[in-house]
Amino acid sequence: MFIAKTKEDNHLIEATQANHLQSYYCPACNERVRLKKGEINVPHFAHIVGSFCSASSEGETSIHLQGKLALFELFRKQYDEVRLEPWLSKIKQRPDLMLRKGNQWFVIEFQCATISIKNVQKRTKGYQQLKLKVIWILGEPYQKKRLQAGTLAKFAVIRERQLQIAFWQQEKGIIWHAWWQIDGKTKLLKRQVIHNQEQQLLKLQQAIIQSKPEIRVIQNELYHMKRFVIGIPWACHPQYPLPGGLKCAQWQVIVYILLALEKQPLTIAQLIIILTKQTWRQFGCVSIQAVQEMWLNYLLADLMSNKLLKKVADKMVLVKPLEWYETYQEKLQLKP
Repeated sequence: MFIAKTKEDNHLIEATQANHLQSYYCPACNERVRLKKGEINVPHFAHIVGSFCSASSEGETSIHLQGKLALFELFRKQYDEVRLEPWLSKIKQRPDLMLRKGNQWFVIEFQCATISIKNVQKRTKGYQQLKLKVIWILGEPYQKKRLQAGTLAKFAVIRERQLQIAFWQQEKGIIWHAWWQIDGKTKLLKRQVIHNQEQQLLKLQQAIIQSKPEIRVIQNELYHMKRFVIGIPWACHPQYPLPGGLKCAQWQVIVYILLALEKQPLTIAQLIIILTKQTWRQFGCVSIQAVQEMWLNYLLADLMSNKLLKKVADKMVLVKPLEWYETYQEKLQLKP
């Protein structure tokens, strides 16, 4: 950490201004800390081995310290006020940075080490109690490997009407990556037309042959209606990627939505209930309800642009009967 205090007057001091003749203490736990200041390491304070501080969630590496300082310098040029490692006594948390623009305060957590989603949720909830917006920025260690969907959900926020994750790169600064998915799996950075509906159908055919459990469940429901999974409407194979977050295939959710709309027009709130019954990732920084609403809004907009749905008063209504197919070959031949 870069900030410690003196025991005599609780004066806060930065590591760059400290000297080895003075004793320093952690503002959070009041334990003695050691000044590490030399020709190689970035000047900083460290807890003495064996001490425990609930505010110190990770052992700070050189990469973390240097990145935090770089972000501090970057934000100083962009915001009215920047605080380095402020101790928030009310929630007993110490964010890496606090930024102010006008009357709005933001919290920055610069993350380089592995952290559990429970800790991300706990820290985020703490800041939200103080009405602080929080952004988790991922450092270099997170950029050396392909991030799994669970990690993306852990740090994603809703920005510019999409799920986005922030990364820090020394050369480029803060980089935002969007998170879109095709069929609930393949990750994309942009929302653009995808011409792979036939490939989606082929993957569905393979899943049916493999008799995957999720296929058997929905197949049993369709069987009683004298319908087949392979014959679901082409609208269930999206032409545009949808926001990330689903653990199941997107076509399954779209099927349930269209089946419900075949029975009767439904409000957005009623359609959201269908989404809550599906399997979603655990999110660390944003509510699952907000993700579900955003996901549904994109889907409905796509279906309306294809003249399949329309909104009447406060309800979504099917414009025309859905086309269901009996075989793989028939479906390919009758593709719109």
